[in-house]
Amino acid sequence: MDTEEKLRRIKSVRDFISNKNDFTVFYHFDTDGIVSAALLTSAVRKAGKGIYYYRPTNYEDYEKMDMRDYSKNIIVCDMQIREDQLPLFKDKNLCIIDHHQIISAGDIAYANPKLWGDETYTPCSLLVYNIFKEEINDLDWLATIGLIGDSGGKENSEFVQRVSNKYDVKTGKDEFMYDNDFGKAASMVGSMTTVYNRDGADEALGMLINASSLSDVLNNQKFIYADKKVKEELEKLEEDFRENTEKTGRVYFYELDPKKKRYSSTLVTELSFDKSYYGNILVFMTKINGRTMRLNIRANGVDIKLPVILKNIFSKMKGEGGGHDKASGGSIAYKDREKFKKLFLGETKDIK
Repeated sequence: MDTEEKLRRIKSVRDFISNKNDFTVFYHFDTDGIVSAALLTSAVRKAGKGIYYYRPTNYEDYEKMDMRDYSKNIIVCDMQIREDQLPLFKDKNLCIIDHHQIISAGDIAYANPKLWGDETYTPCSLLVYNIFKEEINDLDWLATIGLIGDSGGKENSEFVQRVSNKYDVKTGKDEFMYDNDFGKAASMVGSMTTVYNRDGADEALGMLINASSLSDVLNNQKFIYADKKVKEELEKLEEDFRENTEKTGRVYFYELDPKKKRYSSTLVTELSFDKSYYGNILVFMTKINGRTMRLNIRANGVDIKLPVILKNIFSKMKGEGGGHDKASGGSIAYKDREKFKKLFLGETKDIK
């Protein structure tokens, strides 16, 4: 690991906040992204600065946004930006805090563990916590919610165990350290987006910013209600998955009812941890409109690099996507769904 590069990158982010004010924060509206934005808010406030606007964001949003609507200084948190999208920010001061694939971004403030050679899976919430640990050391419990929510418990088990001991939280036997109160809180935070979409992400962010403990999250009635609604719906959708999935080898293809598209990421993630499907590849395909189909792919327990596979596929057909080695997403033309399946099976046929 290049320690000098790590310190330089972290300093670039810290200096960005120290030297500027009135930030717009783009954050991914999953649990990790929401928690990352909450941790970032605390760090910005400790620096005596303010955040002008929050924008819950998804991967396909950048081209749709009018950048004139946002303040001069933008922080992108837990959201990958492609190099060809950087010109969209040409009139802005840009800072990126992310843990997805790295890009060549010139001299902008940019922190990503891969930039300094750290290939450990580090969810963005843990990255933000580490960057601003001096200011937000007491929010280790919140960082733990975020990293577990992004399947980071396994590779960061020492951190999770240390924080669990500190707050007297009993850990279970799940290798991703999800079966405990931190995992329960992570599920509750994510449920807000599933039930209420972007508005739910913003509301969850506000509640986390105002929370002072893990207990505050677990006892929040809005979180409890959303989590209950999601669990009820997931039971029905899991039954439909078992009845209608298309299995070829270790790959499961499933087309989710478009009316239930908000549940796609949550459902595929839940199933990927289920012992019945662990060690297989789950490909969820959801029709978003008459032209586009969204992909949510999980491969827990599989030796695979999904972003590489998607890149290979999209060199042969139109589409875009990326993410983590075992959890990625993307989009294709609806008319190309069978072509995608064929190419995906070709790319994964030799995976052990």
